[in-house]
Amino acid sequence: MMRSWKLVLLSFICLALPLASAQAQSDEAFIKYRQDLMESIGGNMGAIGDTLKNKLPYKDNIATHAQGIHLASQLITSAFKKEVSAGPTDAKADIWKDWDKFATAAKNMGQESEKLAQVAKSGDMEAIGAQVKALGKACGTCHKAFRKPKEESYKRAK
Repeated sequence: MMRSWKLVLLSFICLALPLASAQAQSDEAFIKYRQDLMESIGGNMGAIGDTLKNKLPYKDNIATHAQGIHLASQLITSAFKKEVSAGPTDAKADIWKDWDKFATAAKNMGQESEKLAQVAKSGDMEAIGAQVKALGKACGTCHKAFRKPKEESYKRAK
């Protein structure tokens, strides 16, 4: 009897631990994940921009950076599913008030990043530059509507 009781208790603990850890996730952890994701996109965009602007000898790397942007773009909507607009974040509450518009903007950015990944394989620097501008415009559409302006950024409070 005692042995079966211990087995039941152990089973309960094993089942309860994942639930407890899921509840322990803080809003800051969700924010940090989103920021890391968006910074990866920005880092890849910056590397492409630097290569184009400064005529760096990394033409062959552009396709990899473009692919990285495209892959990360596919994670944007899932990264913002949990509503967290308070704390150290530049995400506006409008994301969750107008989720369909946000999701559409993220999808459009993903489509433009996919085009960049395809164009980048060609090595045609003029076409790559044009598609980088198109992708930048898609990013800006979302940023204007759903990211706090720089004057209101949590980063300024640091």
